[in-house]
Amino acid sequence: MTLKPIVFLLALGPGAALAQEAERFDCLIDPSQVLEIGSATDGVIEQVFVSRGDSVKAGDMIAKLESKAEEAQLTYARERAQDMGPIEIARSKVTLLQKAADRATEMGKRNVMADAQVQEAQTSAEVAQLELRAAELDQNLAKLDLERVEAQLERREIRSPIDGIVITRMMGPGEYVYSQTPVAQLAQIDPLHVEVFLPTSMYDQVKAGQVARVYPAAPVGGEYDAKVIVVDKVFDAASDTFGVRLALANPEGKLPAGIDCTVSFPQP
Repeated sequence: MTLKPIVFLLALGPGAALAQEAERFDCLIDPSQVLEIGSATDGVIEQVFVSRGDSVKAGDMIAKLESKAEEAQLTYARERAQDMGPIEIARSKVTLLQKAADRATEMGKRNVMADAQVQEAQTSAEVAQLELRAAELDQNLAKLDLERVEAQLERREIRSPIDGIVITRMMGPGEYVYSQTPVAQLAQIDPLHVEVFLPTSMYDQVKAGQVARVYPAAPVGGEYDAKVIVVDKVFDAASDTFGVRLALANPEGKLPAGIDCTVSFPQP
């Protein structure tokens, strides 16, 4: 008797489909910004407040230029802006001469004082009013001059425009800095940017706002979610790829920048 092979067929339902791992693509984790911080004006550096590896917040002082002359100008401008003496004198003069003009006008109506004397008193009161306006104008100009001097002094303070870390300190106290000379290099590492090139066949599968999975290389390791923020509209014809940038949140600064990684995108 001849034995025939028996074939068993196993039907897999929808819930029993085998999951396949999404394809991974090579990527690079970079700082979201790298800035070279310079001075807005020329001068000698008096003090540098940061060193390599320091964390800074937006507005923190990076360095300060020697500014004794500007500080003296600021003191002078502040005293002028706060001096109310000329205005008080002008107001007292206006009050006094206005009362004299009112009395002269009343006496002129009763023909007790000559018209020429009445006009002289009224003119003196009007001149006092003009002097008060001139004193108030000088006060406003003094306040504007104070703002100008304060702005000049602020230009001699070099501050960080971002939250980040100091990569390099390029200059130190006593060195002369020009307006185009960088003093320090800063990097913003929250968020990080993940740069990846994908085949053009995936162009319709990747959209801004989409969440992908990033796998940093050893020794960092781990898995992190990142959001697509840029999808290039121009392809690289030579490699048949297009660029994609993702934002990777790094609030505690645990992830370093400048490391290799792989990224996978959700499958449709």
